[in-house]
Amino acid sequence: MKRFFKYIAIILCVFALDFLSKTYLLKFFANKWGDSVYDPNIICAKCNINGIFVSWRDLIGGDYGLSNLFNIQFIWNRGVSFSAFNFVMPIILSVLTALIIAWLLYYMFKKSCNYERLPLAFIIGGALGNLVDRLRFGAVADFIQWHIGGLWTFPAIFNVGDVFITFGVCLYLINMFINRHKCAA
Repeated sequence: MKRFFKYIAIILCVFALDFLSKTYLLKFFANKWGDSVYDPNIICAKCNINGIFVSWRDLIGGDYGLSNLFNIQFIWNRGVSFSAFNFVMPIILSVLTALIIAWLLYYMFKKSCNYERLPLAFIIGGALGNLVDRLRFGAVADFIQWHIGGLWTFPAIFNVGDVFITFGVCLYLINMFINRHKCAA
């Protein structure tokens, strides 16, 4: 069990980064627009399809070149990636997410190879952050919009947990390809 402590710590760190970033931004938006920010039903009705936009200057007191790569644009995502399944009740998505996290934890601790554990820790930590949002608010707080100047904008708005989930999946696939012969079931 000792060998898994570092992966538990990674899961908790990813979860904490996601949770703290969302908490900071929600408090920032609540100070600016009121407590209705915490209610996905009110925010989704008030704002346009793109959500609430805030400049880096307002958020952190300066631009620092960040506006050429990322915008802070707050939305509530009732679905999963790219707002898919946003018609499904939040409790169903919460239960499915919890079951997936439980299965990933089981797999990580009982069946996984060494090279699979770090990517799984990233995925689990990010998924936990999104699950907590879904349980608290009925939707996931997304706020990062990636773009390259005015030339191209990524078609989805995401959060820190989503970044770790995506990075974990990519790392898992790369590791699986490189190490496919090392871990025979």
